[in-house]
Amino acid sequence: MAQIDDRSLDVNEHGVLRIPAELWLSILFLCRHWVLALVVTVSARKSQDSALLLGSDFSWVVLAIELPALFFLALCAQRRPQAGQFVRSLWQYAPWFAHMTIALHLVHVFWYLEQSSYWLPWPELFLVSCSLIDVAIAYALIQPGHLRRVLAEFPAPLSERQPR
Repeated sequence: MAQIDDRSLDVNEHGVLRIPAELWLSILFLCRHWVLALVVTVSARKSQDSALLLGSDFSWVVLAIELPALFFLALCAQRRPQAGQFVRSLWQYAPWFAHMTIALHLVHVFWYLEQSSYWLPWPELFLVSCSLIDVAIAYALIQPGHLRRVLAEFPAPLSERQPR
């Protein structure tokens, strides 16, 4: 008897596979510096000491590196029948925005580690650990399976939908 992947039955109200929680979490991980900056900004209203979380060597370059992942997040959020032609035309390239961020993360980490004379648990080994998670996300996005099927679908426009 054939095995059926239960995730293939998880269809949203628009008739396409629902974006799974692990993909949302992966995208948030790819935008980790933006999430950190947002948390620090929100918590700085209560305590100015929270700005220390960014550290003295916080590089604004990493925020620029993560812009493609933010764009990927925005595309996923716009995955609905009301989306315009621009979003629909870019949807087929959505995983490449994640891959672009991952490649830029790896280049940045390589550059950072090359500047270090010795490795410490923070931040060097932490950056290497994050890079391994980035590579795992890239691998999950290119593997045939559920995530590829989810990213291959986009809801039909409202004008083409059948009345229920």
